Amino acid sequence: MAERMVPNPRRERLRQLLVEAEDRAHEVRQAYQRASSAMRSGKVWTGPTAATWTTELEDRHHRLGRLAQNVVDAVEEELRRQPPLVTESEANAMRREMAGRT
Repeated sequence: MAERMVPNPRRERLRQLLVEAEDRAHEVRQAYQRASSAMRSGKVWTGPTAATWTTELEDRHHRLGRLAQNVVDAVEEELRRQPPLVTESEANAMRREMAGRT
């Protein structure tokens, strides 16, 4: 008799992780917008050093945004790899693994 198929617990954990990663990526994309806008306004700090600092801030902000999106993309890719259903024994093994009891 074939073993009963159950929802893949790893998929559920990856869905939760994806929501969290998307939330953090959104926060990262907005993290320095106010500082950047203030610097670009010319009312906070001006001059060559200020321009260099602002450019570096924006470059790092964009890089951080790309890295955060890479995390989201990696979680999505792993989620796509996971089958929706697994055998009950596979699900139990996954739960033990996720709980650190391998």
